[in-house]
Amino acid sequence: MGGFPARLLLLALTGPCIAGKDLELVRKVQGGALTTVCHYNEHNYSQREKFWCKERSDLECHTLVLSSPAAGRNSLNPPNARVNLKDSGTGWISVSMAELQVEDSGIYWCGVSDDLKIIQLKKIKLAVSYEAPMTLSAKKGDSISLNCSYSMMDDSRRPNNFTWCKMVTATRCQPVVSVEIDKIVNTQGRTRIQTDMRYRVIIVTLVVLQLRDSGEYHCETHLQGSTVLLKMITLNVLESYDRTAFVTTSRPIDNIGAILPTAARNDQQSWYSEVNFNVLCIMAGLLGTKFLTALLIFIVTSHRRSKATEQEIHSRNKHQLLPLTGLKKGKENASKTRM
Repeated sequence: MGGFPARLLLLALTGPCIAGKDLELVRKVQGGALTTVCHYNEHNYSQREKFWCKERSDLECHTLVLSSPAAGRNSLNPPNARVNLKDSGTGWISVSMAELQVEDSGIYWCGVSDDLKIIQLKKIKLAVSYEAPMTLSAKKGDSISLNCSYSMMDDSRRPNNFTWCKMVTATRCQPVVSVEIDKIVNTQGRTRIQTDMRYRVIIVTLVVLQLRDSGEYHCETHLQGSTVLLKMITLNVLESYDRTAFVTTSRPIDNIGAILPTAARNDQQSWYSEVNFNVLCIMAGLLGTKFLTALLIFIVTSHRRSKATEQEIHSRNKHQLLPLTGLKKGKENASKTRM
């Protein structure tokens, strides 16, 4: 059984290989698990070996686990304890992979080994990302920014460059813009990519969004000859604004249970903060206007009251002087009469 990978390569070169189903894309987050089932012809292949392998090239698929009727239809000496295969013997194979790592990303086969040919039952492209997939919605003509973190990589696995690409087929992600880690920033058309080595994040900005920008995007880096997926983003560009559909995202959780910030959440908070700030400014302006109006009314009213009080006091003093003057004149007339 140990020579199965080499035998598989030989058969891929010289023997018939029956094509399986179309490639199936499966997205997972690091630390998660993959479970899939494969169907085979029970009457023809019930007593044949079943395998699960990872494709290395068009000519080779490295076997990860085997199952044989002689081994009780379970995994036969699996080289990787995280991978398990079970053959029901009734036409179904169950495959599971636990504790997924980003390095597990790739194309896998589920198949049957039948003498001089390989029957491919299912072909899966597994995409394991560091962060949970995200969905963003934005209005046509708007701009968005999002972050892809690579803080989980230690210094010994320091990437050299980063790429922002758009999925054009189930297996092909076409680069939009790339940047070397020491170049800091690069712009291609309406898309800019920037590295922040202090916080170990990549900042991607898309401006003047168009309807054709909708689609699935990947934030990737290249490490030791392989592509490492950092984050998957689905972007929906809307013709008109819809607040309920503005942002929908899953939030990954780190090792200590704290919610990690995502670009969508930051955009949503930024949008709400801007709205709240504008409302506060309007309220402050209205309150300030009311306060100045009230102060002005108070000053005018106080001035009028003060003036009215002065007039009243002056009028009282005038009325008090008149009787005294009349009394004085009456006394003078009386004196003249007596004389």
